[in-house]
Amino acid sequence: MQADRLFRKGTRLLALACLAFTGTASSHAQDHPVRARYLVLTTRNGTPPPFASLDLVLGPEDQVDDVTGRWWQLEARKEAEQSATPLFQLRCFSPGVPPVGAPQPTGFLRYVLHLPATGERLDYRNRHTDRALLPSWTDFSDWFVPHATAASRCRDGIPETCTFLGHVLTLHGTGRTDWEEWPEPELLRLDPELLVGTSRNFKDREGHRLPQKPERRNYDYVRFEEADYPVMIEAGINLFRVDGEQERWVRDEPVFYVRPAAGESPLHYPADLYRPNYLGPVMYMDEPSILMVGDTNIHNTLRYFSDAAALIKLRTRNTYFSDGSYGAYSLERQLREHKENLGAMRLMQWDYPSWETLHDTAFYQMKGGGAGIVHEGRYQPGDFDKAVRRFTEEDRKHTGEELLAWHYAFLRGGARAFGKDWGTAIYGQCDTNLAPLAVTRAYDMGARYVWFWTSDHDHHVPWPEQLSLARALQDHARNHPRPSIRTNPVAVDTAIAIPNGSFISLENLWWVRELDRDGKNEASQHYRRLVRRVIEEAHKCFEEGRSFDITVDEGRPIEGYRRVVRVNDAP
Repeated sequence: MQADRLFRKGTRLLALACLAFTGTASSHAQDHPVRARYLVLTTRNGTPPPFASLDLVLGPEDQVDDVTGRWWQLEARKEAEQSATPLFQLRCFSPGVPPVGAPQPTGFLRYVLHLPATGERLDYRNRHTDRALLPSWTDFSDWFVPHATAASRCRDGIPETCTFLGHVLTLHGTGRTDWEEWPEPELLRLDPELLVGTSRNFKDREGHRLPQKPERRNYDYVRFEEADYPVMIEAGINLFRVDGEQERWVRDEPVFYVRPAAGESPLHYPADLYRPNYLGPVMYMDEPSILMVGDTNIHNTLRYFSDAAALIKLRTRNTYFSDGSYGAYSLERQLREHKENLGAMRLMQWDYPSWETLHDTAFYQMKGGGAGIVHEGRYQPGDFDKAVRRFTEEDRKHTGEELLAWHYAFLRGGARAFGKDWGTAIYGQCDTNLAPLAVTRAYDMGARYVWFWTSDHDHHVPWPEQLSLARALQDHARNHPRPSIRTNPVAVDTAIAIPNGSFISLENLWWVRELDRDGKNEASQHYRRLVRRVIEEAHKCFEEGRSFDITVDEGRPIEGYRRVVRVNDAP
């Protein structure tokens, strides 16, 4: 990926030889819009390109949000004939225009997508900036916008050769054209900084809790129907897993959705990948740490904490940077299996978290390359008090705020160390009295994700409870609006830092074999001291009213905190 970026950067710099484009073509565009028509040369041997032509229309100069720039438009057609209906029309406003001086993501002020096949005309905005919201694919502005090649000459200020979506464009002709006045598009203001979602595309039929004792009972699950989506959207849910039919009910709403490429209604490539609210096929990476613990190839031989830390990091990396079902290249693989010609393009869905029970391994998962982490929230105050007592040998009844601060400290501390995101997911085992506080407290502490688990017996949260919690969060956010977590992250007083290669847990770490069963050997004593000291520092923060994160001291500066408290396991 780094080599790809360096190549494209060099291409952009060398293409400045076509600066006549920004003079000649721009002056033409001021008088009359210019249409540059390109045909597509496939970069995959023996395989036709995914579309035959691309038109670039350079529109009028304008001023948007006090920024002077130019409107421009892309039109891809399956057939080469100009009379063919476009697969999509993308109209953008930016200071720089492709294929020379093409804007980077922050340079897009407007992004309006017209899909003739469905009749949709959508203006995508980030609700925090009211500027364009772009698709989240890695290097979107490099792959999905045409760029002049380094060796290209110019004709009438227009580059003769460009790259686009992994293929090569050859200039077929240029000329003046009309800048079509579009009907007013539907405005979609989306919030990419707070993703509230449920884990499945179905709900329980019962609408209430089923007793799970003396035997566990599963629910009768029914697929979401069209009428369910307005109810969920009204409640504040804005992230959905959908199938091909369900996609029709959410794709033109101010929400995000996840779906596979294939199915009864497969994705339309490349048009659907220009939808900024389509995130890809992966909602989360499933439990890197738990899967490690359950792997019989591992848990009988893993001996040291440093083994576990290294393994969690590399297992996260191995899964995340793969094309498997939880991998960032899953969509790329699915499209290729569906016989789509991606050419030389690498299509990476980078923006999704791991969904994990062992929240205390967050630092090593984020170090391994994961983009975020969501904790499986089964928060029970009584169980928490007992777990703490095992290390402190003191009775203390913790408040709900203290319990949540402890758990979220690992998530936020691990994520913040690498500029990643975090959140919580409410499970059926979570204390129902604590669940509303869990979602609102996560929001206050800067969480990006608030999710709910659907399915699997007592893990399941009934649909009415999910709606109630989403509404509670929505009301709280409305009454306590927070600044952008991108530009103004939540301030934190204290970082409690533990030694590199270690982690602490209130759970039974039977799978770390250097610990003995009775907790009396040297390794166990060192571990107990470390956990006890971290708990003591957390209790001090509780008593002094300080916010805190728990992170790892790996030798680099620990920044973004008013103070750093380093804790070790020395006698």
